[in-house]
Amino acid sequence: MSHLKALSLPLVAVLLVILAAVVPSDDDEQTRPPSSVPVSQTTYACPAGSVIDVTAGQVSAGSSRTARVLPGREAVDALGDAGAWQSDVVDGPGVIVQQDGRRSGAVGYFAGTAPASGGGGLVVGSCPGIVDDAWLLGLGSGDEHFSTLILTNLADSTASVDLTLWGPKGRIDAVDTQGVVIEPFSVRRIRVDSLAAAEPELAVHVRRTRGSVAVVANDTSTASSSGTEPVTATRPPGRDQVVAGLVKASGGRTLLLLNPGSSTARVDVKVIGRRSTFTPAGLEQLRVAPGALRLVTVPASAGEGEQALRVTSDKPVAATVRMSPGEEDYAYAEAGSVLTGPTVVPVDVGTDVEPPRLLLTAPDEDASVVIETFDAAMRPVGSRRAKVTGGTTRGVTVATRGVAYAVLRPTGRIVAAATYVDGDGISSLALRPAPVTTPAPQVRPVG
Repeated sequence: MSHLKALSLPLVAVLLVILAAVVPSDDDEQTRPPSSVPVSQTTYACPAGSVIDVTAGQVSAGSSRTARVLPGREAVDALGDAGAWQSDVVDGPGVIVQQDGRRSGAVGYFAGTAPASGGGGLVVGSCPGIVDDAWLLGLGSGDEHFSTLILTNLADSTASVDLTLWGPKGRIDAVDTQGVVIEPFSVRRIRVDSLAAAEPELAVHVRRTRGSVAVVANDTSTASSSGTEPVTATRPPGRDQVVAGLVKASGGRTLLLLNPGSSTARVDVKVIGRRSTFTPAGLEQLRVAPGALRLVTVPASAGEGEQALRVTSDKPVAATVRMSPGEEDYAYAEAGSVLTGPTVVPVDVGTDVEPPRLLLTAPDEDASVVIETFDAAMRPVGSRRAKVTGGTTRGVTVATRGVAYAVLRPTGRIVAAATYVDGDGISSLALRPAPVTTPAPQVRPVG
């Protein structure tokens, strides 16, 4: 979630907030429908390096955009036009981008191909903003599976986080995980094996305790099924989640379930496929021990087609799927948010990849998405509507001729992901609404 600075409340509204806090209301038991206010500023952080393309874009043109490479904060002029879709290779540990503009919906991405010595594979990820909590599943610190946390401080004051780690046998007694400090305007990379060694499968919770921190992880495997993939935060533990974006494959799918609670969670998993929603044999009444991570092989009964998984449970759990359609690379599909507004899909990410494949899931009722495509100068290229029958998943390929990015405009409840392919390389990107608005403070009437 990006760092959002919404329009300031007028003085009268501020006084109402204060009065509402101290004066009882007859409507205390009632809640008003949620409202939102426009976002006027967005800040996010992108991992960078000599083999990584950083891309900056938006839903509509902003009034200004600044990009600065860390730690020296030198300006990156090639990413500084708030009225264009721009990509550049930035040779530094990270880039901070700040964009002004009412409802511009600024977004950032990074992409590249990892060196063979590090597992190889295609990498496409979204640039995160400030987070309070990040739940990362699929990490590792052993058995040729290694991960690195990338923590970026987006401000001029010190930031800190607390880390909690779990494995299949329970919570990990890791070292140096509390009060982890990130210096102002800097990137701190922490190999997970420096916290807990010889743990092939891990889940990590990052909790911000001070300052402004963005979090992403780099996951690498040099085992028989090798590859590299960015790991972004999945949805916080919940009782009903949809993991969208499972690509067509005859096998190689592993469901990761984290139960951070103190009692056993009972989990049911349904497949939302091309024609219907069903419960495959082997995915009903799964038990996840308290304070533990469980890995479940998605059985052949789930089918080979493009699909999503609906995960319901009696206790809150977090969910992610690791996909290995081949032996040269793998990708992660995280539990996604319902698209509540315009959502950007990067097409031109500075790296030669095939046209992205959208996997659109309507978990409940019929829904639809208008797919608008644009060139790098933000000029419209085309538009089409994709209808999705309730309880199904539909795949749509985005045309790339002259297209830099697409904007999805949903009607109804849609959860979506985009898949990128380059030869044997694969990467998956969970799609989230662009930061056009943010929830407004709730103000109760006085008297």
